Amino acid sequence: MAIGIFRRPYIVRRRGEQRIIDGYAVRDSTDITAMLNVQPLSVNELRALPEGERTIKRVKAFGADELISADEHGGRPGDLLYYGGQWYECKTCVHWLHTPLAHCESEFVILADQSGQQPPNVGGIADDP
Repeated sequence: MAIGIFRRPYIVRRRGEQRIIDGYAVRDSTDITAMLNVQPLSVNELRALPEGERTIKRVKAFGADELISADEHGGRPGDLLYYGGQWYECKTCVHWLHTPLAHCESEFVILADQSGQQPPNVGGIADDP
């Protein structure tokens, strides 16, 4: 029984497997719409971060969809969330099955280099905080 209160549609960009074309590494991506409740991290969540990471913009999102988190060891990039006109990469996604809401909680970190990502080409999607 998932609850949709406070959720709005957001664009999530899912990147595919890396391929080599003409000697260059490329990844295809697909934009999907996910119903999410996006929020800034709380003061206590920020305090729990290592000192050098507290100034990096982060958001958390609650929704029914299990998003793909980045895997540095496996070389897999995480899903991207378009929020406030900028892209954020999914770093963690936890599926909370033990609550009546049965939801997923994800944490996103702003991409340091936004130049490689184009904004989504979808109208009417929540893209402002």
